[in-house]
Amino acid sequence: MQILGIILGFAILIYVTYKNWSVYLASFLASVAVIICAGLPLTETIATSYIGGIGAIFTSLFGMFMFGSVMAKIYAVSGAASSIATTLCNTFLKNSGSEQKKQIMGILVVIFASAIICYGGINAAIVIITIYPICLAVFEKCNIPKRFAPGVILGGSCTFALSGPGAPQPTNMIPCQALGTSSTVGLIPGIAGIIVEVIIMVIVLNKMISNAKAKGESFAYGPKDSVSVSDKKVPGFWISLIPLVVLFILFNIFEVNIIFCTLVSSVLSLALFYPFMEKEKIKGYVNEGFLSALTPVGSIGAVFGFASCVQKVPAFQNIVDAILGIETNPLLLCIISVAFLCMLTGGSTTGQSIVLPIVRPILEAKGLTADVMHRIATFSATTLDSLPHSGTILMTVAHSDLKMKDAYPAIFVTTTLATVVATGVVTILLWLFPWMA
Repeated sequence: MQILGIILGFAILIYVTYKNWSVYLASFLASVAVIICAGLPLTETIATSYIGGIGAIFTSLFGMFMFGSVMAKIYAVSGAASSIATTLCNTFLKNSGSEQKKQIMGILVVIFASAIICYGGINAAIVIITIYPICLAVFEKCNIPKRFAPGVILGGSCTFALSGPGAPQPTNMIPCQALGTSSTVGLIPGIAGIIVEVIIMVIVLNKMISNAKAKGESFAYGPKDSVSVSDKKVPGFWISLIPLVVLFILFNIFEVNIIFCTLVSSVLSLALFYPFMEKEKIKGYVNEGFLSALTPVGSIGAVFGFASCVQKVPAFQNIVDAILGIETNPLLLCIISVAFLCMLTGGSTTGQSIVLPIVRPILEAKGLTADVMHRIATFSATTLDSLPHSGTILMTVAHSDLKMKDAYPAIFVTTTLATVVATGVVTILLWLFPWMA
């Protein structure tokens, strides 16, 4: 009955969010179903585990998002984010040659435009919204069917930009907190994983797009899409990169706390991009930036609250024990346990927050070092977290005004297929050359 309750809870969570109801309602209803089926005290478990889980995530993550969201808002309204994407587009698509080459360059431009901004510390959810109109402009130039847009954007914002060495994102930060490691551990295997992900994405997506075009598909704006034709003056490409580079250097070279990194970068972006914003609206932009930090943290917290209730069910511990009791290589065990929890919770951050404190002593007892565990965990966390019930996937598909069945094949390629292969490569390198950690 307890296992049935867990399954029912996840089914409710997926279905209610899929129907575009609030993730808070979905997670609350799912938690109630789990609690009732498990015979746990309803009021007490909701108050301590569900609400407490939400509070724990706010304590852990809000600092990372707070000033980063202000920075993201400034990048969006000043046009700095668009400047980076547009410059990449103009540079690499100007003389692209054949249609096939133009198509490949279009894919790469969107992936790297998303990744640069995301690797600079701006939240992936905000990057997705910011890059979307640029992606449509690129796709129009390359005649790539619009249904591939979510997959390509997510390929740059929700894969290696979250799991790669030095990424100032929660997916790479949670292991730092849970394992006491540096954000740049496993540098060489991590870079190899990034290269593999990009190669897999480009090869498979290019083939899929070519097949779609051979069947008569072509690019077309949707009824809710707006064509960007603004002549507004925006910051230059190199100026737009400065706050992102400063954040990356402060975080990875000087090892400054991520909160102060985003604070410095947000102030710097405000100073640099001040001439490109409407002066009377700047106060509102900053206020909106702080408020926007609540949305992603709240969404993650709501799912973590549900996961905290699931953790209270005795059968859940039996499931975890069964997974951790698998007699296999500790590297493989790390992949399985992290990927499984991230799949269940629909998020690389939430899943790692739950599983790493549990598996750390077990894996260390099997001889796995914290540094090796960190890099394998970050890559495996981005493999199954993007199944259709993921909040990020639902948001991206809805924002693109597409149907899940049309958009998901490309999403699967970039966020699951490519990341699974890359995780395998990273793991093999760390297995053969553990000193690379």
